[in-house]
Amino acid sequence: MDPVWLLLLLPLAAAGGWYMAMNERNRTTRSRDLPESYFKGLSFLLNEQPDKALRVFLEAVEVDKETVEMHLALGNLFRRLGEVGRATRIHQNLVARSDLDDSLRSMALFELAQDYFKAGLFDRAENLFQELRQVSEYREPACRFLLQIYDQEKEWKNAIWVAEELGRFSEQDYSSTIAHYNCELAEGAISEGNNQIAEGYLESAFKKDMKCIRAVSLSGRIASMRGNHAHAIAIWSGLAHSAPEAIGEVVGHVANSYRQLGDKKSLVKFLESALEKNPDPRIIAKLANLTGQEQGHEAGQTKLLELVRKYPNLESLYQLMSNDHRGLDSSQQGKDISTMAELLSDVVEAGKNYHCRQCGFQSNALHWQCPGCKGWGTIRRQSGVKLAPSP
Repeated sequence: MDPVWLLLLLPLAAAGGWYMAMNERNRTTRSRDLPESYFKGLSFLLNEQPDKALRVFLEAVEVDKETVEMHLALGNLFRRLGEVGRATRIHQNLVARSDLDDSLRSMALFELAQDYFKAGLFDRAENLFQELRQVSEYREPACRFLLQIYDQEKEWKNAIWVAEELGRFSEQDYSSTIAHYNCELAEGAISEGNNQIAEGYLESAFKKDMKCIRAVSLSGRIASMRGNHAHAIAIWSGLAHSAPEAIGEVVGHVANSYRQLGDKKSLVKFLESALEKNPDPRIIAKLANLTGQEQGHEAGQTKLLELVRKYPNLESLYQLMSNDHRGLDSSQQGKDISTMAELLSDVVEAGKNYHCRQCGFQSNALHWQCPGCKGWGTIRRQSGVKLAPSP
């Protein structure tokens, strides 16, 4: 017998004993048989005969608050152990009874809805949670489950109205989450070529979160797609004030728009200014590469070395060393530098630069929704591994 079963059945057995002791004096002959049935069911469970136990419990149900709650506890136990089918049978049996009062029926409905949710039967779960939304006691938990369903099913419009409803009577702030739902809708519209509709969704996103990095990035993207590169640059440059840690996410887009305008001088100024606010290795690489394109490889390497000294981090150092051993491979110095570059490559590639502020999930790529805790907008890029500057 799995020890987990024993641990989880002890509270149920204790509850049955308490129930028998508290009601022994006042029971009718019929109700005195009830505890015996419960312990018979427990015996079947302990002997790993859950189907027989389930039949006994279903036959023994008596409609009063205590016995119904014991059945609900048993169904909850089955669900926790992954026996969702058995949990569902118990709760369906309770819901089907016509003699349950409204309070007990709502309790059974809520448990049954959770069974369907656990089994992935989202349509059935959604219908029951929608019904439970009308019951004040279950309004908030039902809405939370509905939000999980719509989020997982990518039904963003439904997710928005549920999140807005939760925001009205819950202490939790859903503004950032709703902004991301609107961004999801905007991305869908962009992929279909409906930029005007996308802009409407982004406007709704900004109403919920004026500093939404994702909405800023998408707004600039739409402007650049329309050929309005000056406006796109102005939008993305706003991150330097509202979210400087995110400049690295759009630096490639900014550079491309400046190239479209033929204004490399302004691009250099942008990159130098961005580095002052966020020494992101991607900005360093972009500035060094730009210098190399304009003035030659040696000038680019000199610029990169200058920036690594000023903003020391492993990613930029790796880039410097991987470039620096070119032309030196025949010498021992070149071989040494090449070896160190390979070692640094392993360290850099193994690094997890993106971290979730809620659950600590780590990744090599940006996720707007954390794969760990499912939070929206909780992942941020951390600065590369910094090196202590030389004295």
